[in-house]
Amino acid sequence: MKVGISVFLWTDIIRYDEHKPLLELIKSMGFDGVEIPIFNMDDKDIDKISKACDAMGLERAATGAFFDPSLYDPISPDASLRKAAIEVLDKWSEKTKRLGADMIVGPLFQGLKRFSGGPPTNEEWKWGLETLHEGCLRAGKNGVHVGLEPLNRFEIYFANTFAVAKQFVIELGLPNVGILADTMHANIEEFDVTEAFCNAMPHVSYVHISESNRSTPGSGHGIPNDLIPRLKESGYDGWLTIEAFHGASAPALVPALCLWRSWEDTPNEMARKGLEYIRSKL
Repeated sequence: MKVGISVFLWTDIIRYDEHKPLLELIKSMGFDGVEIPIFNMDDKDIDKISKACDAMGLERAATGAFFDPSLYDPISPDASLRKAAIEVLDKWSEKTKRLGADMIVGPLFQGLKRFSGGPPTNEEWKWGLETLHEGCLRAGKNGVHVGLEPLNRFEIYFANTFAVAKQFVIELGLPNVGILADTMHANIEEFDVTEAFCNAMPHVSYVHISESNRSTPGSGHGIPNDLIPRLKESGYDGWLTIEAFHGASAPALVPALCLWRSWEDTPNEMARKGLEYIRSKL
């Protein structure tokens, strides 16, 4: 398995001129790769960051999310918003390829924090399959794998558990689509986190190692002690990517993710401790 880290720990918008030293730091810490938010990057930054990462031997994955459901939403009753979701996912997959990554991951089932007031309907399931089939099919033509992330019930209502995500991926029937499985969300929604991961195999294609309170991995109760060993036993050989947050570093994420506290003095300290934790389990 490879160990990565999301740059969300340091910033919500990555720019080459500002953050090239950050990428060098991440590599020097011993990470195999980095997860980069692709949706707000311009083309010049993408090209420069791709070349810089290649030069230092740092692999990357891209992440995206439908942050504004008034602009695009795969399960919206408004057909124009579903079409917009296809188009923006196509655009993101092209950017992902230019970044030198072969995977885009994120909560792409629906627009974030839009709630209907009820559980998902059969019609919404149908819309989701139609929309994401087309969007992910286009991504596949770009050579990009898509990892769909179920989130907890306070952020989305369409897919909260790995079992639902697995059923959706099976019905989608595309070889380039799998599940992004996140320990923080699983800690809220699953009865047994480790078993939920194992039961979702072989459709788990990417893993977020994220603590119960978004702090340093290994410092709380959100990541079961047996999870990483069981993942190895199951044959999983993909990314273990730290998703942790230090609110002062990425202020735009504070209201979106309710990041009212920072758990360590610096994000660098969180990264080092998280990497040590994961390596100890490997």
